[in-house]
Amino acid sequence: MKKLYIIILLMCIAVFKAQTINLKDKGAKYIPGVYFKDIDQVFDQFTGTYRYQNGNQLFEIKFQKKVHVPIDGVLNCHIDMLVGGYKHVFDGFELHNGLAQTGTFPDPFFELACSEMIQIGPAPGCNECNVGESFVIGIINNPGGNASSTFYARKIIHNGLPAISILIHYSIGVAPENNPTPTNLYPLGKFIMVKVD
Repeated sequence: MKKLYIIILLMCIAVFKAQTINLKDKGAKYIPGVYFKDIDQVFDQFTGTYRYQNGNQLFEIKFQKKVHVPIDGVLNCHIDMLVGGYKHVFDGFELHNGLAQTGTFPDPFFELACSEMIQIGPAPGCNECNVGESFVIGIINNPGGNASSTFYARKIIHNGLPAISILIHYSIGVAPENNPTPTNLYPLGKFIMVKVD
């Protein structure tokens, strides 16, 4: 009888032990029992705070890495993520400052910026990207989740300093009923953002 319990226990452990797959190989689907891990530590390269400043505009974004995040509704499936918050000042008016909120959301999928995708380049809209270069694809949101846009980010060196090149475009959000055209609290376009911490 004791041997039967041991066999059943070992079978249960085998069923619930997650297989680890490189996040670069994730594809579009979550798979029960799989941990999509940032094996190559690509997200680690993006952690920190980055700043873009030009004339009357200041845009900062802060990224943190979250590991082994459970996927709701998929049995024993986990993923590594890059999460973030941002600050945007235009003409001296602070449109939003969510830097302090970075990494504090109970569900990382509701952060103001998040990525669970690592792709191999070249990145869209990037003429200077190298074939085989890693970049991340993510979503950036207004607080409350409306007016989401896609971002593509790659790690670079700018004037001898660590930086990211980020392209933010294509608003995919739904407007609130009382405001048919939501205003993005983040800028759209391509930015070179220098690491400040």
